Amino acid sequence: MEGNNSLPVLSDRKKTILFCAIDNYIKQASPITSLLVQQTELHDISTATIRNELATLEAMGFLKQLHTSSGRIPTSQGYRFFVNEILKSTPKNAKALTEVKGKMFARTNNLSEIVDSIAKTISSTTNYPTVVMLDGLDNLIVQSVKVLFMISGQVLVLIDTNAGAISSTISAPSNITKQDCDNASNIFTDIFSGQSVSFMTQNMDTFSLSIKNSMKNYEEVFKLVISVLSNYQNNTSSNVSNKTLIKMLESPEISSVEKAKNILSVLDDKQSLQNVFDTSSEDGITVKIGSENKLDKLNDCAVIKTPLILDGKKVATVGIIGPERIDYATVASVLKFVSDELKNKTNNKGGR
Repeated sequence: MEGNNSLPVLSDRKKTILFCAIDNYIKQASPITSLLVQQTELHDISTATIRNELATLEAMGFLKQLHTSSGRIPTSQGYRFFVNEILKSTPKNAKALTEVKGKMFARTNNLSEIVDSIAKTISSTTNYPTVVMLDGLDNLIVQSVKVLFMISGQVLVLIDTNAGAISSTISAPSNITKQDCDNASNIFTDIFSGQSVSFMTQNMDTFSLSIKNSMKNYEEVFKLVISVLSNYQNNTSSNVSNKTLIKMLESPEISSVEKAKNILSVLDDKQSLQNVFDTSSEDGITVKIGSENKLDKLNDCAVIKTPLILDGKKVATVGIIGPERIDYATVASVLKFVSDELKNKTNNKGGR
């Protein structure tokens, strides 16, 4: 968790009023009034007293008024205080978690499909654009390499890793035989099992001579495996599910064309996404609110993210971009569940 650790201490009553204002604004996008606080939370406190507390919270920087005669809405500092409190023990949204459980990890071991499934599941559950950034190839550990000859004249290259399978079906030269593919499977597995995919891509040339001496049609099969790895590395560094983007852009604080363009430009740019969703020095759920984000284009947004850990190593980051009035508790709950499920998936796999 990252944020301002020097925020003022609030009394229980001020905290109740602030949380009431935030909860109301997240759900209704409407300012809080003293009467609404009284009706929903502090039934025995006069509206005059509550007005004084609201004014104090405004003076402290937790709330603000859009207009002199209007109620008050949360500031970035108000959201930060709220987030710091709820992340002390991540709350659970039972309905959202039930929905995620029903969709998570659809019957596949394909790494690209797993990443796509995570992004789409979280996005549809939370109604916010979701990003999954793979953390390079250093922490993907090769378990086996299979080069499967197919009757159609194609070859399926399948690299099984600790996080799932990297695979692709590609056309093969006519001189490659099933025996060539079987030999390649055994040789590549013997050499690279237990090594990272990054090691595999960087050291293919180092082992090329020994492979060539052990296998007929070496160069043709070698090129097939390299092409699959290169294609994977170039095309699957990130996965963005933004089907719910339109709903998010309807939020009053992001409804302007300029703000919408800012968010779209970030979601469409891989380098921007890498900057926003970098968790190299972070652990657990991290929340960046407004100006805490690295990019000025996200000054009206909140970014919630967490690393995905497999076998004790970070292989990806999953996160959400939303308005500052994002449903922090639900999003944090869903992200924590997904992160925990991946850890359990790995542990169960290793225990079989």
